[in-house]
Amino acid sequence: MAQQSTHPPVPMDAEPRAAVAARLAPKLAELIRFRTVSRRERRLEDREQFTLHAQALARLFPHIAAAVEREPIGITGQLWLWRGAASNRPVVLMAHQDVVPVEEEAAWLHQPFAGTIADGRVWGRGALDDKGDLVCILEAADLLAATGFVPGQDVYFFFGDNEETAGDTAIATAALLQSRGVAPWLVLDEGGAVTTGAFPLVKAPVGVIGVSEKGLIDVVLQAHDAGGHASAPPSFGAVQRIARAITRLRRAPFPASLSEVTVEMIDRLAATAPAGARGPIGLLGRGGRATAWIVSRIGAEPAALVRTTVAATELAGSDGSNVLARRAAVTLNIRIAAGESVNCTLRRIKRIIRDGKITIDVLSASEPSPVSPHDCDQFRLLEACLATSHPAAVPVPYIMLAATDSRRFTGISENVYRFAPLGMDNSERAGIHGTNESVLVSELGNAVAFYTRLIRSL
Repeated sequence: MAQQSTHPPVPMDAEPRAAVAARLAPKLAELIRFRTVSRRERRLEDREQFTLHAQALARLFPHIAAAVEREPIGITGQLWLWRGAASNRPVVLMAHQDVVPVEEEAAWLHQPFAGTIADGRVWGRGALDDKGDLVCILEAADLLAATGFVPGQDVYFFFGDNEETAGDTAIATAALLQSRGVAPWLVLDEGGAVTTGAFPLVKAPVGVIGVSEKGLIDVVLQAHDAGGHASAPPSFGAVQRIARAITRLRRAPFPASLSEVTVEMIDRLAATAPAGARGPIGLLGRGGRATAWIVSRIGAEPAALVRTTVAATELAGSDGSNVLARRAAVTLNIRIAAGESVNCTLRRIKRIIRDGKITIDVLSASEPSPVSPHDCDQFRLLEACLATSHPAAVPVPYIMLAATDSRRFTGISENVYRFAPLGMDNSERAGIHGTNESVLVSELGNAVAFYTRLIRSL
């Protein structure tokens, strides 16, 4: 474990969690009211909202803001350094300020940018992804800083401003730290959570700690045609060509396989599952393509754990209901499984489509992240912090399905993990990038306890 701070210890729960959560909820609600929606074209963002949000962090958490060295990075990204008693094993704690757009505000129970506190929850875009995690990190640090606490090691706080668009603020931050000779002992970003109902036959909450994440490719498939009046349609135009490509991709999924991380995750779940469920879950941990195929049939999330996935997201065609499309296109969001690569994935996509008249344009691409160890002091520290915040939760390593800013830090640290210590069930997880995103107020107190222990343990 890391060296202990020389500062006299303070109780882990100097204040009841409920009181901490009740005080923190209005701070989260205020941050939600800033419409920090990130866009691929940054000129389309509301820059004033981003600036006000970044300024609010220092105002809402004054003790830690006064204790750190702050510097802007990118446009409104924030890098804070809390100098510790030593600097040989620095830690990076990350969260992002930006959020995804809301497609239909009228469908929400509470307006997505109102920051409503109701029914024991804080409602709004970013409540879980990722402003809820951000405020818990800062509240834990603020409470400690208010006592004059000095961490045992340097702690860097990085709050990016374009994570949702796979932007370059995190890239710039990792490069800056590398240029300064900073090699983090631990990097912790969003990713996994304390889930319930995510794994069939498992009744206990599960703390899924991401030790890697899938690669990511955004590509556009395009087909062109002569166009013309819709009263005389061709037998096979640009729209039909794109539709056939989508159908072929759906009918030919990538092969399923179980990584070592997924096998370890299954083994841990089996060991703690109810007696009647241990056998069936344990069988899945044996590995092999047949077992991987079974996992892929359980549901969308288990399937994503064992194979590269392809999702058709944005469609484009004609501008008029009676006009044939001169150009039809679809954007594919591809998540690459561990052990595969960008190039081999693109080659397979081309083989499946089997259409030389469709062009494939890559918008962005990143390889699967290296796998961080889960038998090490860093992972054991996260397990200990989870035992403090959520004693009933089973900690398991897993390959994260989505992409985070943390993948930019794998070049400067071998111990990069993805975990936000907030409890959520399936319906709550569905609100991430969806409708009615919210977080239980009580979970804010639990997450503060997690980060308090983490910082005090350095």
